[in-house]
Amino acid sequence: MSTRLTLFTATLVQDSDLSISGVDRESSADQPFTLVDGVPTISGRSLKGAAVAMARRFFNPLPQSISEEAGKDSAYRRSAWEFANATPEISEVRPRLRAGVGIRHKTGARARGVLYDREVIPAGTQWPLVFRVDWLIANNEAVEAEGILGYVLQNHWSAGRCWLGGGVARGLGWCHTTNLQVFRFGPDEYDEWVKSGRVKLPETSSEVPLVEPTQSWCLRTLDLKLSFGEYRPVADEPPWGLDMLAIGRHDSERAVQETGRDGTWATPSWASANDPLEALSTDRAILMDRGRPLLPGSSVRGPLRHAFSRLKTAAGHSVEDPHLVEGNVSEQDPAGRVFGTVARSSRILIRDARAEEGWTAARLHMHAEDEFTAGSYGSAKRDAVRLLSGVFPIRIVAEGPDAESVEPLTKEIDRLVALGELGHLPIGGHKTRGAGWGRWQAAPWSVDDVHKLRSWAPLKQGAERDSLTSAAHSTRGVPVPAERCGNNGEATHVRVTAGVLNSAEPTLGEAALRAQEALGNRSLEAWWCEPAIDLAVTEPPTVFGRNWPEGGAIRIEEASFYSDHAVWRIARTGVGSRWVLIEEVGNDEPGSVPASIVHTPARLHGSSRFAAAKTNKGAVCLREWHVDGQILGFTIVPEVR
Repeated sequence: MSTRLTLFTATLVQDSDLSISGVDRESSADQPFTLVDGVPTISGRSLKGAAVAMARRFFNPLPQSISEEAGKDSAYRRSAWEFANATPEISEVRPRLRAGVGIRHKTGARARGVLYDREVIPAGTQWPLVFRVDWLIANNEAVEAEGILGYVLQNHWSAGRCWLGGGVARGLGWCHTTNLQVFRFGPDEYDEWVKSGRVKLPETSSEVPLVEPTQSWCLRTLDLKLSFGEYRPVADEPPWGLDMLAIGRHDSERAVQETGRDGTWATPSWASANDPLEALSTDRAILMDRGRPLLPGSSVRGPLRHAFSRLKTAAGHSVEDPHLVEGNVSEQDPAGRVFGTVARSSRILIRDARAEEGWTAARLHMHAEDEFTAGSYGSAKRDAVRLLSGVFPIRIVAEGPDAESVEPLTKEIDRLVALGELGHLPIGGHKTRGAGWGRWQAAPWSVDDVHKLRSWAPLKQGAERDSLTSAAHSTRGVPVPAERCGNNGEATHVRVTAGVLNSAEPTLGEAALRAQEALGNRSLEAWWCEPAIDLAVTEPPTVFGRNWPEGGAIRIEEASFYSDHAVWRIARTGVGSRWVLIEEVGNDEPGSVPASIVHTPARLHGSSRFAAAKTNKGAVCLREWHVDGQILGFTIVPEVR
């Protein structure tokens, strides 16, 4: 059975907060989350972009049927990968605010004008995903396109290397997938699936389709634990003090502290143990995630970069402060080479860390002391929440195309973590007031390198054309032999004329009249149109025909009128209804350019899925005009008998 479509389904689970922007809307946040009709949405292009970016790490070249890079030889083909938008399983999920601040690496103070916030979806949110691989679009690359997507989903996204949205290097957008299922549709199963409203699925494939990587890539993972609590340098002696942590919340949430469920809070002696507190009022709350204290990846990445800058400066190197150059540090900057620049993304990614079970916290009462009276200074009495003890599992990933570029990164991270093990790498706020001096304990680096196991190259243009023609016979069921469409390689000249139609909402009749004027005495082979949405229309309109349309009062979005050696097309755009005429002319005609002819067999699908009169099925021949190696346009021609 020939395959028509491969469907992948999975569940995306957030390991950290997620930031996806791209739709402008009124919001108090600097970077609002994408909402569609009030529902948080991950657009299909965001998911596809993440999948393509991951695939490019392991597959070179990437098949053009998946994604093309802009260039002279690009045909801008439609991608065989189709990703649907995703919405949360629980519709009540709403974004929350995550604050961000820039810190000067020389002083440790807040950088001027670098205080921002973004809307994020909380960690733990689950999103149903649906991906498709269209075999008709992929043609000879279908097996490769299917296997690459299966490889990305099975070997990397399910392993926690699904990085989405913004701020990935700073802890946001770390996800993994579960419940991966694969469904393959033959032509009959595909038709049944469409008729059922895309509900009826075939049996699940027993194995996920995979292909071996064609490019090596290095992935190194460091898991470490940052713990706070009693500072006891000698095990048998009493503790010397207490290591605490202060990671503030957004200003809009700092006055209320949620207490969580699995932590212990220091309470006064008169408090009732049988009356647990759901929240505390405070002047400074700490950041929480699903009932536990949260250590953002940015709060780890910042101190690492600042410590790196100080070490390099002490060694005689010049290190730019990113806040003085608006983040645009040079490629030669030592910190830029390690932590990334505006032009080059960082190869070091740090995930948000959520405290393990068994943490403790307290609301501490504080005041500023009058240096003359040793009493409370004016009205400077306040309180703030501090984490008294807790363990945060931190994950750092260093990646690159080869070991020569990744190993220096791992060595720099090891050097910085060693500072933390010695107690010289504080994080969070109030570092000079007894907070942030935790203990770093790192495990060995985990090596997840991917090795090149095979070579693959796309077919050359001529071979691809032959393959496409063959695929048209085998998978599309086209009964017309290729030679009955005409000879390929014929040289001709074409002329392109374009303009704007005065009517902002053209009808089919208006378009047909203009097409008759433009085509002149040429005979009409066929016409097609895309009707505009009109709730007043009660009968399905005709959208395809072999004779000039009669009446034609229906409004259209797009229409094409095909002659044997010319085509006239119109489309409604944001700047009016634009039309174009492509016609074969003599080489001495004004505006003519040389072109070559390629004939391709095709067929009418006869689809009844749209609100239009059913189109008859049948074979057609396409006459394509190619200019400078790219297709300029096509028309429909009769078979050669």
